[in-house]
Amino acid sequence: MLHAMVGGQLKDKSENGAGSAGSKGVNFLSSELSDLINGSETVTTVLAAHPDWSVERVEESIYGKRHHAHHKYDTKESEGLMEKLHLSKSKEEDDESLAEKNHLKTMDQWEAINPLSEQQLQELRKSGKWGTKSPSDFFLNVYAQALLSLEGHPLNGLVSPPLVGSCGVINLSIISVIPDIIQHYADVIVRAEHEIILATNFWEASGAAKTICDAMKELSRRVIERKGEKVVLKLTYDRGNPSQVVSPHQPVDPKTYTGDKVKLPSPEEIPGIQMEVQNYHVPPVGTFHAKYMVLDRKVALLNSNNIQDRVNVEMMTHIEGPIVQSFYDMAILSWSREFNPPLPLIGKPPVYPVEPVQSDYIFGQDHPIIDAKGDLESAANTARETIAKHHDETEQRTGDEVHPVKQKLGRIFDSSDSQEADRVNNQLKTTDSITDHLNTGKKISGNDSDPPPNAGVFKPIVLHSPHDPVPMSLVNRAPRGKPGHGDTYVPQDQAWLAAFKFAKSRVFIQTPTFNATPVVQAALETCMRCVTVEIYADLGFNDEGELLPFQGGTNQMVVNAMYDKLPDTHKQYLEWYWYTGKDQKAPLNAKDKSRNCHVKLMIVDEQIIIQGNGNQDTQSWFHSQEINVLVDSSLLAKEIREAIDANQNTKWYGRVGQDGTWRDKDGKELPGNEKSETPKGPMKSLVGVKGAIQRVRGEGGF
Repeated sequence: MLHAMVGGQLKDKSENGAGSAGSKGVNFLSSELSDLINGSETVTTVLAAHPDWSVERVEESIYGKRHHAHHKYDTKESEGLMEKLHLSKSKEEDDESLAEKNHLKTMDQWEAINPLSEQQLQELRKSGKWGTKSPSDFFLNVYAQALLSLEGHPLNGLVSPPLVGSCGVINLSIISVIPDIIQHYADVIVRAEHEIILATNFWEASGAAKTICDAMKELSRRVIERKGEKVVLKLTYDRGNPSQVVSPHQPVDPKTYTGDKVKLPSPEEIPGIQMEVQNYHVPPVGTFHAKYMVLDRKVALLNSNNIQDRVNVEMMTHIEGPIVQSFYDMAILSWSREFNPPLPLIGKPPVYPVEPVQSDYIFGQDHPIIDAKGDLESAANTARETIAKHHDETEQRTGDEVHPVKQKLGRIFDSSDSQEADRVNNQLKTTDSITDHLNTGKKISGNDSDPPPNAGVFKPIVLHSPHDPVPMSLVNRAPRGKPGHGDTYVPQDQAWLAAFKFAKSRVFIQTPTFNATPVVQAALETCMRCVTVEIYADLGFNDEGELLPFQGGTNQMVVNAMYDKLPDTHKQYLEWYWYTGKDQKAPLNAKDKSRNCHVKLMIVDEQIIIQGNGNQDTQSWFHSQEINVLVDSSLLAKEIREAIDANQNTKWYGRVGQDGTWRDKDGKELPGNEKSETPKGPMKSLVGVKGAIQRVRGEGGF
């Protein structure tokens, strides 16, 4: 663990500057990439002209064949399962893939990240469609490093270059348990007019899935009632099967997707919808970890949870504006095959104002998803009635145990964002109601009857303040099937590293797991510059697969190693917290499946946000397909951070000591801190193999 991190001596870098301007001359980007970014041809526009083509054919017609397309794993090179799972050193461990092609190794990327000169800042300001808000220098520096990874191939970021830099608004965020996010999905789905593209890492027959299926049936009913054209729905999930060795994108027939493990509606159950389903995985470890929905080319939802029942607190953003076309293009690229039937809106993009402003969007209590909301008192009454139904129980299997999970019966769909917020938020004004809301798995009692005086009120649904469209960019990574740690020269990883490198005051991260060597090293380097790194992570929320060699180790192992590595003079700049539920006064071990957090979020200097699918672990850094959005807004950064701290007690009760150990006010340690609980020797590898297999099958909790 941390073999790359501990190779050299950390040096005090107290100056906040990250280095001198790069040595690329006046122009930061090559003329070829700059021309593509400032052009107009995209995968979406070419597919509109040739709707019967496969997406892969469209892609190659514009940009040529990608090197290591999808990073497929050549089984002929395999020396057996043990090597694939990192139980023996593979020649592929030294394969630096795209990073090697660009003459950069993982840690060299860090050294090569330097701030833009003033001339380069002006160049990057012209390399995006930012609307009326000029991007901050901080945003442009991070954006520039993400763009550099497109020099190898323009689609390394899974979005056509003209759509990489854009703008948009975040109307609302949800930071809560899965049923709240899934209900928002349902509320949006039933109002679709033409098409839906829905993607999830793992779709599992569950209460969450039933809510989505009920929304599909309701949408179908509405389509038939209005005598409209059928809504086209494209659904992608990852349930690995042997056929994906030949082709990672496998069409799924109705007999399979209506089976007991998935339980999607049959075509006969949704006559108003034409649904096409595919199963996407790049063997052996290229997981499709994405979780998003694009509806009618108007709305994008980006979230941390899968379509399954888990006890986690999660995060979702509801995004509108021109950036939605970037999500749309990404969703098309992720499909790869031909669309059958074609997308109805492929040739009908929405028209945005030349200079979009706040008044072009609707926020808060005035924002209907389609219809005007009822008055607040009526909404509150509806909420009280609905929440009772929401607490009806259905059975959920979690690992080897069966726990009750909340599932809403007698479905009621909210007609507006504000009605949804009122329905949920108004029910959570007492400790008991909060505990009941968080008890989506193993039932436990709350013990925080006297909340901290400065803690915010628990409000799962955050209606953001009105704002002009702000600069945004998708910073993604494509899946890599090959085992090994050579593929970090991608927009996601570059953006994360640059955010650390250019931070001046504080880096905040919430993630279930924090163990990828590059991010651990970046965090330590940042602390050595006297910049605070604040990490909210989960005690015990680690796939057993994290115990495999080269996977980074558990969160507890990492925090101990980081504090050991930092000199005493700089330990204060690392603030590590264990996630603590809103109704608790101490962290609970995630293995107990009662209070877990699965949020994936980075906020830096109260200015930029990176939110989406990617964890700060080895799998997300090196292998999985991840979709994330980079946002430039001090307003949204402030509101989201306030909501994060209002909806959990981590800030108040989760802080660990500078030896990496959590203790209560009486000095008592938590179960799970003991080093003896970590498997050792061959047992560690055997446990890790089990965890890795569960993770590929969607059972490992990521």
